[in-house]
Amino acid sequence: MASRSLRRLRLAARREEGQSLVLAIGLCAITLLTISVVLAASAVNLKARQLLSLADGAIVAAVDEFEFVADGGAPRIQLSADQVQQGARRYLADVGASGRVDNLGIASVHVLPGGQGAEIVLTGTVSPPIIGWIVPAGIPITVHSTARTVLSR
Repeated sequence: MASRSLRRLRLAARREEGQSLVLAIGLCAITLLTISVVLAASAVNLKARQLLSLADGAIVAAVDEFEFVADGGAPRIQLSADQVQQGARRYLADVGASGRVDNLGIASVHVLPGGQGAEIVLTGTVSPPIIGWIVPAGIPITVHSTARTVLSR
């Protein structure tokens, strides 16, 4: 009787062989997928911060392209969208921004009411590591930055 139950246990153990291998392969696949998603999210976040830094620098340089306008003897600063766009393009070219961010572009430039400040919107794309083949065109990112210039004594 004892030998029969021992045989049954051995047969049951043989049927269970290989089940842990499937579990190990599944856990490895889930771990690799998690790592690739975290790397992709980190790459997008890092590139968005880099693009925001470029936008901040570009708009600060662009608002320095102001003109003085004298209305009734009191001088004031006046910006135009063309001046701001040219200043931003010049800054981005000077710092080599197109080499840092793929498909870098100025989406829009807007002069704030009163003509003493401006807003810029920059766009670009990120090609995430490991899972870049899933999104071959890259992940689009957009940032906004605003700057004001004041006249003081």
